[in-house]
Amino acid sequence: MRLILGLILAAAAMPGACVQVSSDRIVVRDLLDAVPLLQELDPNTPVGYAPIPGTERVVSGRELTLIAIRHGVTLTDVPDVCVARALRAITSAEMQAALEAALSIPDAQLGVEEFSSQPLPPGRLEFERSTLVQPPPNAPDSPVIWRGKLVYDQHHSVAVWAKVRIAVDRPIFLAAEDIPAGTVVRDVEVKAATVHEFPFSGPLLDSSAEIVSKVARRIIRAGQRITASALEEPKDVVRGDIVQVRVIDGPATLSFDGIAASSGKKGDTILVHNSASGRNFRAVVEEKGKAVVRPTGGD
Repeated sequence: MRLILGLILAAAAMPGACVQVSSDRIVVRDLLDAVPLLQELDPNTPVGYAPIPGTERVVSGRELTLIAIRHGVTLTDVPDVCVARALRAITSAEMQAALEAALSIPDAQLGVEEFSSQPLPPGRLEFERSTLVQPPPNAPDSPVIWRGKLVYDQHHSVAVWAKVRIAVDRPIFLAAEDIPAGTVVRDVEVKAATVHEFPFSGPLLDSSAEIVSKVARRIIRAGQRITASALEEPKDVVRGDIVQVRVIDGPATLSFDGIAASSGKKGDTILVHNSASGRNFRAVVEEKGKAVVRPTGGD
């Protein structure tokens, strides 16, 4: 790939002495201006493969004479002809259209600041979202690099890139007031807002229902954006709660109340304090306010 790009750049600096062809095959039509003698042949008569972009191929007069003979035409004094692939620079309109198609977000604002400017063969620009670099979290409006490729001759490609700014209007939720860590978020503590930012900067919370009644993992200051990572599901048992405990040992079941010595959700193992015996034991949370103990041998 680097070799091809180097050859392309080198060829771009050379004077245009060669016949320019736009595909990977040379036909007689391509050579008529340079070798008018070939007009006696069908213009679609194949001559051979074109050189790779950035290189040249000399088609000798002898080769052309033999091709003519195979098609029943006798030619004399046929000159050699230099052939090269036609190269051109990508236009800003082409790059913009390719990026917008790959982004596929109708309302997005996509600005192209820079892009690959080296001469390339005619082809099709292709970009994928997976190759779009994310801006840093502390600078979501900064330009990012998007890498793609230009596909030519159906199965060959050259790497291309663009530096872009992309932004969309996204709904978010802010803390209406300070929300202390470890507390359940209330409806009055949440307010909706809209921001203009990079479209893939993180998962969105679709509604305030995904926030209210969750527990704040850390303090969320007034005006700060509320994210899913700042929230967690409330515990089914909180330290200090009275817990209904069932001890199941074969066919026998014993029920009593204990005091939660740790917190947990359904399926978690917590410590429960037995005030009658003064001892702590482990139990598995069944649901809110309930836990179960299934003794094993030696317990």
